[in-house]
Formats: sequence, C-alpha cells, structure tokens
Amino acid sequence: MTTFYLVRHGETQWNQEQRLQGWLDSPLTENGRAAAQRLHKQLQPIQFAAAYCSSSGRARETMDILTTKRKLPIIYEDDLREIYLGDWQGQTIEDILANHKLDYELYTNYPAQFVATHTESFGAVTERAMFTLKKIADQHPDEMVLIVSHAVTIKCIVNAILQRSISELWTAPYIHGTSVTVIERQEQQWAVKEIGNLHHLQ
Repeated sequence: MTTFYLVRHGETQWNQEQRLQGWLDSPLTENGRAAAQRLHKQLQPIQFAAAYCSSSGRARETMDILTTKRKLPIIYEDDLREIYLGDWQGQTIEDILANHKLDYELYTNYPAQFVATHTESFGAVTERAMFTLKKIADQHPDEMVLIVSHAVTIKCIVNAILQRSISELWTAPYIHGTSVTVIERQEQQWAVKEIGNLHHLQ
C-alpha cells in the first residue's frame, strides 16, 4: 500500500490579498512559513521514501521547510500545479467580481456549470493529477510519500477518489494552507483517510 500525505502550500502574500494565483506565484508570508515549520515538526516521525512537489515557487518554498534535515529525493512535477486560471491570474477576487461576476460565481458555487473558456477545466486538473499519483504509486509500492500541491488540485484528487460529481467539488472541509490530506492506494483501490487536517496548528 502506498500512503500519500498531500499538503497544501503555506499561506502566500497573494492569499492574504485575496488575489488569485493559478500558475502565477507569490512568496509565503511569515504565517505561511511558521505553519510549515510546525507541520515539519509533526511529520518528523514519518519515514517518507520520497517527496513530490508542484513546480510552483510557493510549493517549493513549503517543501523546502518540510524536508529540512531530511535526505529525501524531491521531484518537481508540473502536473501537481494549481488549476490554470487564465485571465483571472494576478487579479483580486473583488476585481474579478466586478468584471466577471457570473463566471466567477459559477466557478465558486456551481462548479458543474462552470465552462472553462480562458481557464483550465476541473476535469483536466483531475486527469493530470490522478495520472501523476498513479505513476508515483507504481514507483513507491508499500511506501509513504510526501506531496506538496494546491487547494483546487487536492480537491480534484479527493473528488475523483470518492467518485463524486464535479458539482460536489467544494464539499467541506476547506483545504487550508499547510493542511494534510491522507490518501492510500492498494493495488488499484484508492481510499481517502483524512481531508484537510490542521492538527499541527491547534
């Protein structure tokens, strides 16, 4: 059985500003770094075989903190990046609501009705993320793997494993910065064990 610890990157400057990132980037805040350091301590007893990380800077910065003093191979994967948000990237939610209110409300409240014109679709994110996880599981049977990714990407993975429709994508709990989602793969069977765990911050 392969066990994945899926971590969302720490809080960033653009998260604080309510500015959408997608494939763009901003550095971790002081809070984001501190939360990652607390998670680093909590994860210390776990013997990871390898670490896989989104190629985005905020994920790399989080992974660097989580793997401090560990001698782990770290593999950077473009397919673990966040959803591509096209014209919305770098814009604040306030600006997007002023100019693209209907589209953004579909994206956030009715994901099954959202039509990806300038963005990546939720289906495309799910396909690339699950393909990558299957590839990693095949390389690490009976091992534990650390992954740093992003909120929408992790939501798409959970939704796929639970065999839910896109309409249920935003089902609680929310994927907060540095939260841990644990999934397992045994042979061809997937299981979700925890979603968005924040014990390290309590």
